[in-house]
Amino acid sequence: MAHVTKIERLTLREMMFNLDLYQGLTDGLVQLPVPDRIKMRGKSVKVPADMEEFTSNICYGQRLFIVRKEENDFGTILRQLDGYYYPVISNKKWDEEAALVFGKYVLNCKIIELYPVAMHLATLTGQMAEREKSLLYREPTKVQTAAGIEKLNVFAELNALDFLRDAMKITVPEVLLTPYRECLVRFMNAKETFEFQERYFELIREISEPKKKHNLRNDHSKA
Repeated sequence: MAHVTKIERLTLREMMFNLDLYQGLTDGLVQLPVPDRIKMRGKSVKVPADMEEFTSNICYGQRLFIVRKEENDFGTILRQLDGYYYPVISNKKWDEEAALVFGKYVLNCKIIELYPVAMHLATLTGQMAEREKSLLYREPTKVQTAAGIEKLNVFAELNALDFLRDAMKITVPEVLLTPYRECLVRFMNAKETFEFQERYFELIREISEPKKKHNLRNDHSKA
């Protein structure tokens, strides 16, 4: 008969590979309070308190990594912890491949700390995505919709990287290491500039229209 580990000592690895022993445990884990700190690889590190602290501590590459969807809670736990804590624990620059390898240390963490922290990070990620939508989203025009603009969605990440590369005149690897909030400001500036240009040209058109009609009437009268 398999041995059941007490929840205080249960690691993510043990839970993942003995799911039949710990079915239903997640219902209780969800209700646990989020700790101020979490121990990983022998280090006690701070848990971000809110979205502002969370987004202040990540680069753009981490943002891309963290928002990718996972099929289950275990995948979400690993992605959130790998994505946020790899640079914190390793004291190295963001590296997606190295972050995935870092997951082996996450597997050894206590589930009673890990689960609430991971769900907290997932919540902060959701809040970040909502803020991005409120700041950057533009409702497509009827013409854009008719032209099939939604087909570009699959290239959103690539287009964003290309934009930042060109705007900051740096390489894509350098873009990935740029602080997230600096990149967000770039996107906001581009959106405001585009909307200003739209308003400006619309005003020019409105001003020019009466002049065109006036000139047209004069031409007819001279004829």
